[in-house]
Amino acid sequence: MFRMIAAWKPVAAGVAMLSLAACAGTQLDAAKRVSPDGADAFSTNLYKEYVGLAQMEFDEGDYEDSDVFAERAMAAASGSPTMPEELGVRNIPKKYQGEIAEARRNLMTALDAGGRTGTPDHAARAQAMFDCWTQEAEEDIQPADIEWCRDRFEAALALMGPAPEPQVSFLNYTVYFGLDSTAISSESNAILMDAATAAKGMPAGSVTVSGYADRSGEAAYNLALSERRASVVETALKKLMGATAAIFTLEAFGENQNKVITPDGVVNEKNRRVKVEIRK
Repeated sequence: MFRMIAAWKPVAAGVAMLSLAACAGTQLDAAKRVSPDGADAFSTNLYKEYVGLAQMEFDEGDYEDSDVFAERAMAAASGSPTMPEELGVRNIPKKYQGEIAEARRNLMTALDAGGRTGTPDHAARAQAMFDCWTQEAEEDIQPADIEWCRDRFEAALALMGPAPEPQVSFLNYTVYFGLDSTAISSESNAILMDAATAAKGMPAGSVTVSGYADRSGEAAYNLALSERRASVVETALKKLMGATAAIFTLEAFGENQNKVITPDGVVNEKNRRVKVEIRK
């Protein structure tokens, strides 16, 4: 996106861009002709940020996104700024979705907590750079540009005030067992202590405990073994959590749904496990 970082989006698109120029890329000039006079400080700053993004996209031949940012600039200039881009607007690759969703939640919290009036310049930069981030993530062809937008978003968000506490609604933990064993090791006990602390802090509404076994024994035996493992973990968690309203569910999968796929009869320590899923 930004020429300090990347040279040009695929040159092969150049010919097609020429044919599109007549019907796209017209909004940047329109945005430059309007003035944010009379708009509040946040809208004025947001207008400038979006015009900058529109210009950068135009310069690299991305006329469609240039128009999108230019239209947002004009909305800000009129005193009716758009909200940060909704996640469903763009086809964002799954690998970015979680991080971007959390970023939008944090941004909205900061904006709604008075960021638009308290720090209008940083708020405008954060919103524009968030939209820049989603646009580059959707293209997913210039990692440096994605990082550029994300870093500037995070810097601006930090200047708006302290980051909100994350609202945790799901956590999971895994403990492992010795061969043909249901004994909880000291390492596993420490993990269960962490799980219990997290469950009490949420507080948890439900806890699902799922037992598994490797494929070194008979299937029926492994199913029973996985159930015993889940049971000892459930008992330990309940003791560590104390009085709780959380509903416990115990599941046993035996040698099915192995974490590491192996032939029958093969010993594998990663498959001898109990998974704990905590939900608010």
